[in-house]
Amino acid sequence: MIGNSTFLRNLRKFRLVTFDITETLLRFRQAPAIQYAKTAAELGVTDIDQPLLEQCFKDEFKTMAKLYPNYGRYSQLSWYDWWAQLVERIFHCVKPNIDEKKLKQISGTLIRIYRTNECWIHIDGNKELLSRVRQANKHVGVISNSDPSLHKVLKEMEILDKFDFVLTSYEAGYQKPDSSIYDIPLEKYGVKADEALHIGNTYDLDYIGARNAGWSSLLVTRNKIDLERAQGTHAYPSLKDLLLALDTKEIQW
Repeated sequence: MIGNSTFLRNLRKFRLVTFDITETLLRFRQAPAIQYAKTAAELGVTDIDQPLLEQCFKDEFKTMAKLYPNYGRYSQLSWYDWWAQLVERIFHCVKPNIDEKKLKQISGTLIRIYRTNECWIHIDGNKELLSRVRQANKHVGVISNSDPSLHKVLKEMEILDKFDFVLTSYEAGYQKPDSSIYDIPLEKYGVKADEALHIGNTYDLDYIGARNAGWSSLLVTRNKIDLERAQGTHAYPSLKDLLLALDTKEIQW
């Protein structure tokens, strides 16, 4: 198969291939603000101002990330408490007089279902790409800015066994684009930086972050500006387009 031989040639220099998860291999079934409002309504909290909820989500997430970076990794908060506090801040922003008992129910429910397939779907082409990379005899892993419950998400979505390791920023103690998080799997597998490839959906964290750590990287995004900023054969609007390129083009690393 010509495509397969081209695929192997494109990856021949690499011993390690890692992936981001959210919006790279998996995506939310619906936008978080929509899911939050839906869950609240199911628990009896209705009349949610949806545009306000969306804005509160963005604002409070930024605030929590600033107050307690890396999901509370460096604070007294556990990652679970970090999410619980975020949810409570969001709903206090939307409905200042919300019943506190209801709020605890909403928070607990959201934290639970976001670790299941109720809130996640596969991005088309993800399983084929993972299988092809594994068949090429590479070490395959995850590098994600997330909390340790990502392991449960991947298991629920039936792709955990596709990876040799899952490295979250919480467990690493560093967040992308810090090169330290990219250094960890190199040491673990005795791989040089120029033998490693990272695939992700964000220009700064994934594409540039990996390259600054000495890796090669590929970008998968629908953001047209970022597609144009990345080097010619390094950026694609979908995993299907990336697979096609790996099968038919010579990637210029």
